[in-house]
Amino acid sequence: MALNEPHKARIIGHMNKDHAKELTQYLRAFNGMSSSAARGAQLTDMTLDAMTIESTSGTYTVAITPPLGSAADARVRLVDMSQRAQQLLGLSDIQISTFTPPQGGGIISSLGVSLYFISAATLALVQPGTAAWGILDVAFPYGAAGYKWLVKAIFLPVLIIHITEAWWIARTRLAKHGIEVGSTIWLLWVANTFVEGFPAMKRFDGLVEVEKKKKESAKH
Repeated sequence: MALNEPHKARIIGHMNKDHAKELTQYLRAFNGMSSSAARGAQLTDMTLDAMTIESTSGTYTVAITPPLGSAADARVRLVDMSQRAQQLLGLSDIQISTFTPPQGGGIISSLGVSLYFISAATLALVQPGTAAWGILDVAFPYGAAGYKWLVKAIFLPVLIIHITEAWWIARTRLAKHGIEVGSTIWLLWVANTFVEGFPAMKRFDGLVEVEKKKKESAKH
């Protein structure tokens, strides 16, 4: 079945310009494709009962269910399909598209963790007879030897904790709120959480709350 060409052109242009993320979600939810296979989705053709979507991995047909009665049904049907796709994929209707840098306690946390990893990376330079050894022997409560022991002893626990925190924000927040795996924003949040830890997750949750309030306000 065919759509009126001018109407079809407007729908295709609008979807590609403003709803590329939804096109990706259609491929993932209704065609069972992976995020990487569905990347770069663009609508290339449309009938009353199907969309033709091209991604980086090929060209695919996504059924429109139920089929459109006319072009006038397109907006409602595509929004409904988007909501169903989000439910199937476990996604939120709150989308986050920005990264915000550490603030307040997050800055202190980031500096502390960064200082620890610098200490671990330079531990081999702390040797008896060096200036670093002499300074630490005086300044550190347990002397330079105690400093080396402590840095080594906590390295694995610190590494595991921060890898887990970075994994957790990606697993429970980023994908859920529309941040594509491997994107620049995804990398910024994951890398920042690895260094900053829990404060980064609280900051992300704050962004979600702001967007929720905006969405609620728009309804009134």
